[in-house]
Amino acid sequence: MKVLFVCTGNICRSPTAQAIARQKSLIYGVGEEFFFDSAGISGEHEGQGPDPRAIKVGEKYCISFDGLKARKINQEDFEKFDLILTMDKTHFANIQKICPKQYLEKIHPILEYCSVKNTHHDEVFDPYFMKGDEGFEEVFHLIDRAISNLLEWKRNENYHS
Repeated sequence: MKVLFVCTGNICRSPTAQAIARQKSLIYGVGEEFFFDSAGISGEHEGQGPDPRAIKVGEKYCISFDGLKARKINQEDFEKFDLILTMDKTHFANIQKICPKQYLEKIHPILEYCSVKNTHHDEVFDPYFMKGDEGFEEVFHLIDRAISNLLEWKRNENYHS
């Protein structure tokens, strides 16, 4: 399964999701079954590494951001990926506008996989301008829960197959 995580600039939320997913997929024993990538709606940070605050939180939990560089989503992504997970309602709406109709069913909010409600209207809020370092910590845990649920679902699907 190929999964693409999408946020605004691909330096905070979506690379956090990619980094967590690639590490946790190995822990869950489904790493061989997944390919993870991330992209942004905007290309303004293209080629840059993840935000240092996201990296700092990741390191706290032994999650590596090695090799991740920001990129803008492109038309090929809609065909290539099986699942496209957006961080908030704006991303979801913007991606739906540029997605060919035959691939619309691939697009979902990442928090569909998270059973824990949050104070940000069930969105992964952008920590870039909000809440300082603790915002990145909160975002990390929201994404972590969603990724755990996604991988648990996949592991159970394989177990029952």
